[in-house]
Amino acid sequence: MQRKIVWKQKELMKKYVFISMMALVTLVFTGCEKNEPCQFHKVNVDFRVPHNTWTYDPEMGWYSAVYETNALSTYVYDYGTWTMSHEYNPGTADAYLIQLPEILSLPDEDESGNLLGYYYQRIDYEVGVGYVRVYVTNLDYAYLPEWKPEEMYFHMQIVY
Repeated sequence: MQRKIVWKQKELMKKYVFISMMALVTLVFTGCEKNEPCQFHKVNVDFRVPHNTWTYDPEMGWYSAVYETNALSTYVYDYGTWTMSHEYNPGTADAYLIQLPEILSLPDEDESGNLLGYYYQRIDYEVGVGYVRVYVTNLDYAYLPEWKPEEMYFHMQIVY
């Protein structure tokens, strides 16, 4: 009886080893593309959107800006992942990141500085091969011709 149990344990162990080896081989052969290294890369892309470069889209009701980068190749777009963050106080000891999409609650004041209430602003992004487009949408107000988003800094981390 004890021999049967030991024999079954050995057979079960062989099956686990075989399945583990097959999983490893499958991972190695499917995780790499032809002429691409089979390792992870991490790339950080930091960019600034000046106040005057935001453009308004009247059909969609948002401001947007495009940042072109060769870090987003076709390979990275197809097989990589990324996170995008809005950076506050860049270049200082107080710098911090808020991951997008971000919803801000901002004070609405009249010309005298009296608080009228709050409005909401959404900051979001999209990625394509060779570019990042960031969006700013005021959720509570219609388009105001004299208003544009402030200068903003962004940080993107790409892993492929």
